[in-house]
Amino acid sequence: MTLGDAFNRRKKLAADLQSWINRLKLAGAERRTYRTAALDGDDAYRPAPGTEKTTTRTYTVQECRERIAAILAEDERLALRISRTNQRARAEIEDLDGTVRELSIPELLVLKDDVIPKLEAAARAVPLRADDVGVVEAGPDWIRYRTVKRVERKRESFSDKGLKVEEVVLEGYDVVEVTDYGLQRRAQWDEIDRIGEFAQRVKQAVNRANKTELIELDEG
Repeated sequence: MTLGDAFNRRKKLAADLQSWINRLKLAGAERRTYRTAALDGDDAYRPAPGTEKTTTRTYTVQECRERIAAILAEDERLALRISRTNQRARAEIEDLDGTVRELSIPELLVLKDDVIPKLEAAARAVPLRADDVGVVEAGPDWIRYRTVKRVERKRESFSDKGLKVEEVVLEGYDVVEVTDYGLQRRAQWDEIDRIGEFAQRVKQAVNRANKTELIELDEG
């Protein structure tokens, strides 16, 4: 049995355990329900026709408890074997910087579930350089651009004939100058792709490590 087989077996045991716990809950009693017209006399507790229903238990309490005990014992043994095997099972993985390392399953899972999501979140948080702006100045890793907004107001007056006249008067321009240090969008996409490829390598390494044969408990 490999590590992967053991993980699947424990999932099956968990489902079986819940089934037998549900059966145990139903094993404590059998019920008979009916409607009767009298509680005294010759007809006391005589079921009215068509009202009687009975439920019988399929398993005894002892049967259920024995099966639950057997499942828990097997699951405990598997858990211990998995824990020991996890420390020995290893797989090679090429890191983001190209370094090849040999890692255990717990180390690979830390990369998969903790490190890689943080790397991707950090890559997506990088500010991006604005597109379609009028660049007025640029440096090695920055650009400067302006946004200009007309500032207008309406002026009302009356003509010689007493009619209201509205005209728009330009008061000036609001100018915002931005020095943009953001990265090119393609650079962000390339970094996210690089992290995604690393995540795939980690996943494949976990799958390889999961093919390790399970250690017996009597082994040192």
